[in-house]
Amino acid sequence: VDNRFGKLLMLKKKLVIFALVGLVAGCGFQLRGLVELGPILSKPWVTGQDNQLVVDLRMALKQSGVNPVKDAESATAIIDLATVQYTRKVISVDSNGTATGYTLEYTVLYRVVDRQGKILVGDTSLNFSRELEYSSTDLLQKKQEEEALKKSMREEVTRRIIRRLDGIALKAPESDPLTAVYV
Repeated sequence: VDNRFGKLLMLKKKLVIFALVGLVAGCGFQLRGLVELGPILSKPWVTGQDNQLVVDLRMALKQSGVNPVKDAESATAIIDLATVQYTRKVISVDSNGTATGYTLEYTVLYRVVDRQGKILVGDTSLNFSRELEYSSTDLLQKKQEEEALKKSMREEVTRRIIRRLDGIALKAPESDPLTAVYV
């Protein structure tokens, strides 16, 4: 009897887990990651001042199923990372005047246009900031932490740009076959 009870309990647990998985999948939940971009973004060209951000955005676009191109002539759209600024501001100092805290700020201004120069995404500014406590005794560790925070902000910029691009869809009216609309 004890063995049957254990099997019945295990079966109930499996059914509950299966029902929860079905419920979560049925409500439209999906993991972050693949974003399906419209055909107008099938061959984007990414340009900008910050080479690492350009590389990160190209990789994210590839993960979304598009193939970034190496020149504007063969592109279906141009993603211009017009301004990229990284600053570090002192927010606290110790009794010796040594900085003990910083605010790291990352600001990106970007736009997206199609091959004819039509604006798909107007000038959009993304701003991020993180706080970093600093100690002169942990200089190497804090430098590594600063680089990790900078990378984290760069990844967030990339995710936000991809999500924004996801909002562009093609509408094909008879007079203009490549008109972008936001959905």
